[in-house]
Amino acid sequence: MLIADLDEHAALLDRLEALEAYDIMDSPSEPEFDGIVQIATALCKAPVALISLVDAERQWFKARVGFSPSETPLSQSVCRHALASSDLLIIPDLKDDPRTRDNTLVTGEPFIRFYAGAPLITPDNITIGSLCVIDSVPRPHGLDNEQREGLRALAGQVIALFEARRLSQRKDDLFRRQKSLTSHMRAAANETLAAQEAGGVGTFEVDIETGQAKTSPAFCRIFHLPVAPIYPSSLFEGMVVESDRGLQSSDLGRREATDSLDVEYRINTDVGIRWISRTASFVHDESGRPIKMIGAVKDVTVIKRAAARVQALLDLGDRLNHLTDTESMAMAAADLMAKALDATRAGFGIVNLADETVMMQPEWTAPGVVSLSGRHHFRDYGSFINDLRLGNPVVIPDVTQDPRTRDNAQALLDLDIRVLVNVPIMDQGRFNLVVFAHHTHPYAWSTEELAFLRSFGDRIQAAIARVHAEAEQMVLQRELGHRLKNTLAMVQAIASQTLRPVKERNHVDAFERRLHALSTAHEILLERNWSSAPVSNVVEKTLDRLSVRERIDIVGDPIMLGPKGTLSLSLVLHELATNAIKYGSLSNTTGRVAINWHVEGEGDLSSFNFSWQESGGPQVAEPQANGFGSKLIRMGLAGTGGVNVRYEPSGFVAQMHASLPQLQQADI
Repeated sequence: MLIADLDEHAALLDRLEALEAYDIMDSPSEPEFDGIVQIATALCKAPVALISLVDAERQWFKARVGFSPSETPLSQSVCRHALASSDLLIIPDLKDDPRTRDNTLVTGEPFIRFYAGAPLITPDNITIGSLCVIDSVPRPHGLDNEQREGLRALAGQVIALFEARRLSQRKDDLFRRQKSLTSHMRAAANETLAAQEAGGVGTFEVDIETGQAKTSPAFCRIFHLPVAPIYPSSLFEGMVVESDRGLQSSDLGRREATDSLDVEYRINTDVGIRWISRTASFVHDESGRPIKMIGAVKDVTVIKRAAARVQALLDLGDRLNHLTDTESMAMAAADLMAKALDATRAGFGIVNLADETVMMQPEWTAPGVVSLSGRHHFRDYGSFINDLRLGNPVVIPDVTQDPRTRDNAQALLDLDIRVLVNVPIMDQGRFNLVVFAHHTHPYAWSTEELAFLRSFGDRIQAAIARVHAEAEQMVLQRELGHRLKNTLAMVQAIASQTLRPVKERNHVDAFERRLHALSTAHEILLERNWSSAPVSNVVEKTLDRLSVRERIDIVGDPIMLGPKGTLSLSLVLHELATNAIKYGSLSNTTGRVAINWHVEGEGDLSSFNFSWQESGGPQVAEPQANGFGSKLIRMGLAGTGGVNVRYEPSGFVAQMHASLPQLQQADI
């Protein structure tokens, strides 16, 4: 495609985008535009005047005089030739101009001969069409200066009307959207009083000199105060919770214009803690001195609590994964639940189900709220123990109204408990712990908050079940390890008794050492629940048994092996080390061994590479006969082969490789 073609294509895209923005194509006739073409015909003394808009395949007439069709194809368009010009296009005789002489509107009905068009150029400098006049007779002299200027002015007026029309449409659209949004907000606000308060936006204006604040009715409702036109700003500042102090504005901060303008903080109200989002700006006098702070506030409690609930569930999983006892889990859960629900007290208690008592542990409390630490009887506060016994969470929005607590409400109110949440923790099916959260004011629980409490309880139960399962597995593993160790000891004792008459004691000793190596491998696996073992641990513990660790240099990647790989590597290491002690570099006082391992490749094709290299020992030579140990070494890791054994002048070298996924298998 040529550069000129690219430019033309780009201009077409710009024009189509501009026409779409005006939303003018195929719109009904409008008197403002009809009047402009009437003026154009009178000004230029022409029988035809058109407001022509050119898109990709046609020219369409927003207004027309003396011309019947409402649109024509581009092949009949004279106005398209005006798109490339920033000024008037005047063709005195269309029949003589090479651009138009073959146009069917020139060669046939209505036999047009003269054309003058002023381009319609948007504020973004995009030409979308033209305002043109047409005559059926040639005009060698075209238009006079007055007619030219008038046609240009009328074209500018067309664009001005297009812009005004677009702005009006946008305003109407915004109004419709605002009206629709307001309608939806009102419908939602009517559902509950809490939702009504959360959906409002209040405005304020603080006189910095006097400290008095003009407040809108919505502002007063958001702060849960009687509606009044003026309040001292210090009243609102005093409502901010202690831990958020410093976020709100102050007399000094307003006078110096240093207060943060966009902040979120919590306030204490008669209905509990609420989250406020405040946006503000300063008004200055002519000297630049701040004289007013104006702004808006919105109750964002619902949004903040929703975010806090999500974060609490995420944090709960992270914290429970690192805890191993039930009481620590309960305390972590209570802490997170208090933050997510803006509670005034939260903690946990140890339950004695036999006498229906609970020993409350030291808990989290809001400032000024007394601790419940100590022993309490459930029945002193109501009948909700019946639900807790069944493992059901208890949620009471108002203890004075709920049938389970209203007869004992005063006992709860004396402890600053108006709202009560209890989540039972079932330990192996038995109700042993209770996690609780309290509010000092009535609280309307949302469906989302109740679902959060159920999910919270389920996650705690699952975590505690995991801890119990892991503990039971650990006991089982230890018991199996103990029995396996006893079995190996029994095998060793039987072998010692059975092989006592054998005169070739070196074979007997080698057999016993191999049993020790096998026992060591089992101990390493038992440390990790028989699932896997680090290569470094296998190497270290196997060599420690032979008392040669200080003469061996070990370098390797952090790699885990399964039971199969662990047992195989332990036995191979044992044979390599005992051979080095007998015949190789560890048979004197100066020799050393270098051990190295690493992984090559990725995924199912990854390979475990192991190297044993001796140095500083006596001259070594390949033995004439291979015993069991040599055969075990040449079998390689997990019996897969892949072994290169060399007897070099510097010392014995063994290099092995095997499939890493095979060595990491859980089965043996």
